[in-house]
Amino acid sequence: MTQVIFQETQRFRQIWIWALILGISGVSLSSLFFLEDKPPLNFGDLAFPIGMILLLNILFLSFTLTTRIEGDSLSYRFFPFTRWRTFRFEEIETMELVEYNGLWEYGGWGIKWNGDSWSYTTGGKWGILVKTTNKKFLLGTQKPESVRQVIDGFKTRKSARNRED
Repeated sequence: MTQVIFQETQRFRQIWIWALILGISGVSLSSLFFLEDKPPLNFGDLAFPIGMILLLNILFLSFTLTTRIEGDSLSYRFFPFTRWRTFRFEEIETMELVEYNGLWEYGGWGIKWNGDSWSYTTGGKWGILVKTTNKKFLLGTQKPESVRQVIDGFKTRKSARNRED
């Protein structure tokens, strides 16, 4: 196994997102108990909606973007939606650190397509823009300075390889 040079795991941590999710969950749950002019509910009537609300909150809690750069490859996974995807450095044409606006350029955060490239982000304004021969994608990062050093190493290695060819 190759040595890991960079690894980052991100989750949705924005207060406004959690306030929205918990607010919607709270309104949904309170509507089960506090609506007037309804017959009393038994356990069977409550189990499904409460279970669905809990399941959706747990699912959102599990969203995780993991990026790993090793000596010869870049890998990422956006759990639970994608499996590990790995690109060897030979497949990658360019890799650069970019500042982006997730809302304007991709329509938000998460897994997005803007007509030109895929975006895998959980927030922030920095990303690793990767171009291969047939793919282009952005991986969000909260550690731009660490990524900058790794990308500089990638560019040095890539230019040395091109001089050899």
